[in-house]
Amino acid sequence: MPTQTATIESLIAEYAAPIADVMGLDADDYERTTGGLSTLLSDAADRLTSQDQTRDWLTDAAADLDAIARLGDDGPKTQKLLARIDRTLYEANEDLQLC
Repeated sequence: MPTQTATIESLIAEYAAPIADVMGLDADDYERTTGGLSTLLSDAADRLTSQDQTRDWLTDAAADLDAIARLGDDGPKTQKLLARIDRTLYEANEDLQLC
């Protein structure tokens, strides 16, 4: 279940390794940063077919992470994006774990 207050660190801790493992990636190959998580999610999405809903979730989360990197702060927009990413990655991870 998504966390109450998501941070980049909590998203990485919760989702990076499980998503990477299912997709045949190594989470340790990616920086533990906003950009690193975005790249991991993009790489994972690239391994899925374009018809796969999980691909859309991973791509959407990566785009939101890129937006956070551009915002460069911890304001209300960033908090809203973090919450959305958390919900999206929760769904994507749940779906991937069923595979």
